[in-house]
Amino acid sequence: MSDSTLQSEVDAGRAIPLVLFYHRHKRVFATPLDARLEIGRQRAGEPKPTRRLDRSNSARIVLAPLDDVDVSRSHLSLEIQPDGRSVQVKNLSRTQPVQLSSDTKLEPGKEILAEIPLLAQFSGYAVGVELPEDEDLDLQPLPERTMAPTRQSMETGLSRLNIDTMDERLLLRWLETVLRVFQSAANSRDFPELAAKALVKIVGLDAAAMLECDSEGRWRTAALHSVVEGQNEHTWVPSQTLLAQVRKEKRTYRHVPTNVHDITQSLQNVSALVSAPILDRAGTVVGALYGDRRSSRQSSDFPDISPFEAKLVEVLASGIAAGLARVKEEQAAMAARVQFEQFFTPQLAAQLEKDPQLLEGRGAQITLVFADIRSFSRISERLGPALTMSLIQDTMEALSECVLACDGVLVDYLGDELMAMWGAPIAQLNHADLACRAAAQMLQTLPALNDRWKNLLEAPMELGIGLNSGTAHVGNTGSRQKFKYGPLGDTVNIASRVEGATKYFGAECLITGTTLAAMESKPVTRRLARARVINIEQPLDLHELKSTPPADWPERCRRYTEALEALEIHAFDRADGLAKKLATEFPQDRAAACLASRVATAIQNGSTDDTGIWCLPGK
Repeated sequence: MSDSTLQSEVDAGRAIPLVLFYHRHKRVFATPLDARLEIGRQRAGEPKPTRRLDRSNSARIVLAPLDDVDVSRSHLSLEIQPDGRSVQVKNLSRTQPVQLSSDTKLEPGKEILAEIPLLAQFSGYAVGVELPEDEDLDLQPLPERTMAPTRQSMETGLSRLNIDTMDERLLLRWLETVLRVFQSAANSRDFPELAAKALVKIVGLDAAAMLECDSEGRWRTAALHSVVEGQNEHTWVPSQTLLAQVRKEKRTYRHVPTNVHDITQSLQNVSALVSAPILDRAGTVVGALYGDRRSSRQSSDFPDISPFEAKLVEVLASGIAAGLARVKEEQAAMAARVQFEQFFTPQLAAQLEKDPQLLEGRGAQITLVFADIRSFSRISERLGPALTMSLIQDTMEALSECVLACDGVLVDYLGDELMAMWGAPIAQLNHADLACRAAAQMLQTLPALNDRWKNLLEAPMELGIGLNSGTAHVGNTGSRQKFKYGPLGDTVNIASRVEGATKYFGAECLITGTTLAAMESKPVTRRLARARVINIEQPLDLHELKSTPPADWPERCRRYTEALEALEIHAFDRADGLAKKLATEFPQDRAAACLASRVATAIQNGSTDDTGIWCLPGK
């Protein structure tokens, strides 16, 4: 039987069977048979007995302690049948039988359909299933439905109390108790217990509980406070009929018997009941406050819960709902900030927390940076998995600090590569300048990184950094389960290809012509080539950016430009002489060597093609 079927049975008025657990004839636990129950010994990591652990479509009862090896970890299962009066009983143990009656023994691995009531016994334990007597409850609702927690709901609830008719001392005591409970909502793990105690103190009940309700309509006792000797949260069971009505109607209900004969065995001699729903912001029932007042042995002491007392329960439940909603919102805000601060600066994270709509997808003018560790396969092969992971973490942390220090957004880590963005979610007019500044800082962090790892690396670690600017669609490119804020479009693909192009030119950092044009402060760069990258039809002007240009940088830029322009107009002899001389005089200049190689290839092939565009051989 599904949980929804069971809940509909309760809503229709059929009471759910009760399962009672005994150890050596002493009752230790009670729970409704509202799901398939698996009963057994404590497993490693599970709480000590006796406890109920709810699952999606079943529940597990930890009945025996870990060291009680006479009980199997999964010993018995019980499942109510559609008729509501029989139970499928299965012996899950591989070695121990289960005694069902004086003449019926259920052998290991066997199962049987048994009528209720039934009693199953094994190794000093007994499990009983009983049908509660029909709960012919006279459920009386309060006139108004319970309100979902808002700033106005508490004021409305208080205004509905006729406090003019209350004794002054009683009112002060009640307000003091209520305020103490409200104040504890956000700060105390004992909040459910404080709420239950407050209910007993305010209304004068014999027992009160705060219950939690899951999405399937199953109730769990979060805390119980009782003045009845020997009663505790393991043996106390509330009326499922009352709780089902409270959940269905989202309204406070009370039951006051019309005579002493209305006291039923199923309610354990409880004669007056009250329960108020605890709602979340959406108006869903997530819990309830529940209380009872018992009859005494003298029939003249007839129990009652007045409408006014029921209203006190509802106001307290509404305050609890407001407190829990506030805690949930604060937790969500904290989680959002922690998540945001993984990608954004603290200042931007705070701004996004206040206005999450900034993260909605939109078009934006941005600059992207891709930064990659060069020759990473060789490095990882030398270091091994553990040290490689440490190197990546150390490097990415250093590069990420450069991004955040320049007001950028960390978009993603792709193995040994970092992706960052400027210009969204907040528009930045100087996005290109900020990105170039961050790229320069990344290159400036390399000496310190290499110094930390010099004893483990064959050669100093190098970076390849590519930048591109343009329009992209920016938003959450991940899912509800995993947030990933970033851009989509050709601007992104080009930036990635530009980073890959650094290895062909032997350059540390390349920027596109669009990035250079978007910059307010023009850095000293040299145009290395007009190139066509893989899968991008439009050729790109690629410029080399130096983090700390050498003293002869302007001279080298001038001479490189002369050789490049000669190649582009097919003046091969002039280009060959200029490029070879530049490469010879500056052997550390890899871009110069690359240009000399391009010229030599053009001469060797007798090229008549457009040598002004270099088609890069790969990504």
